[in-house]
Amino acid sequence: MLENLVDKSIDITSLWSNAMRENGAVAMWRCPNGDRTFFLADLSDSPSKGRLNLQTTDPGFVISPFMNPEGNETLFLKPDIYAFKDEKGQWTIEKGNLPKTDNIIEPSYHLNKRPDTEISGEKTHFIQMVENGIKAIEEGEFDKVVSARTYDEPLPDNFDIIDQFNRLEKAYPNAFVNLVSIPNYGTWMGAMNELLIELSPDHFRTTAVAGTQPYLIDKDLSEAAWNQKEIEEQAMVSRYIIEQFKTIRLREFVETGPRSVRAGNMIHLKTEFNVDLNEVHFPELGTVMLNLLHPTSAVCGMPKFSALRFIAANEHLNREFYSGYLGPVNMDGNTRLYVNLRCMQILNTRAVLYAGAGITHDSIPEKEWEETALKCQTLLDVMNGNFKPQRHRDTGKKKILK
Repeated sequence: MLENLVDKSIDITSLWSNAMRENGAVAMWRCPNGDRTFFLADLSDSPSKGRLNLQTTDPGFVISPFMNPEGNETLFLKPDIYAFKDEKGQWTIEKGNLPKTDNIIEPSYHLNKRPDTEISGEKTHFIQMVENGIKAIEEGEFDKVVSARTYDEPLPDNFDIIDQFNRLEKAYPNAFVNLVSIPNYGTWMGAMNELLIELSPDHFRTTAVAGTQPYLIDKDLSEAAWNQKEIEEQAMVSRYIIEQFKTIRLREFVETGPRSVRAGNMIHLKTEFNVDLNEVHFPELGTVMLNLLHPTSAVCGMPKFSALRFIAANEHLNREFYSGYLGPVNMDGNTRLYVNLRCMQILNTRAVLYAGAGITHDSIPEKEWEETALKCQTLLDVMNGNFKPQRHRDTGKKKILK
């Protein structure tokens, strides 16, 4: 439990701006269906970096890049300042000193020198990458690989980082909405539903999420029809989790699903896995499973290392924090880490959106490109101020990324 040093109200713009003025690393987040939004600022020279031990790690916020094979690249933000917004919209500082409030300027954020994105965002390159993946699958190199690409969107002249977060929070109440800004690592924002690890003193939970189709507002989720490719893709992710349980000889888990779930303008298939820690007497389970699961087959492929080799050779993209994980650890005794999907990196004049598609032997390259466009649309709609429920992709009423 964080020490409750002081109970003071403050405007979030002032809180953010003063943390930036101190060159602090900042995280804001709201958990799915949560009634509180949280703010954390690490005011040290730089966040600590290293492998997580969820049993002993102090309360804080972590973010990991996609490429983190030993876990040593995980960044940990400690709560020098910790505040929350309640259901009435009132911000209260729970830990730390009240920052200075003079000379508040428009909220700024940390920038990262973005590598060239021309190749990774081109359709011709992506289509060729998918074709290469299908060929590798046919040759027995792996069963599935996830191919990613980027999309650049200019920032509006009046772009405000706090306003953007607030709009994203309102648009996706059932998502993990987050904003992270770290010196030398840049600023990332997203809304995702893919839970990697949830850990409390009594329970462990993880999920398998895969398969994608547009959300149709005029149909109930139970009416969603899935084709063989999507069912097989989701089953691979579930099997991967079960295989990790078998690796550590864990048999006492409850599997629920798969079922259709909404994520913004999309529907996915989701299976949930729950473990009663009082029953299995395995206090290290969260740390062990985190190291075994990341990166999951939902963001990498199966088998993992064969898929990683293909990604390194074909993707031509530094994913950075995209398809890594992030979230609060040991805050009030609970840890919630989410796969960093449906995210974007905020640069000086543009946002770089990230999206990927799971490639199997049944994949059709053009449809995989359309799937990545649909995923980018989740954030783009909010960013451009025209969020509305996704209808049919081919109605002609909705912009689809080309």
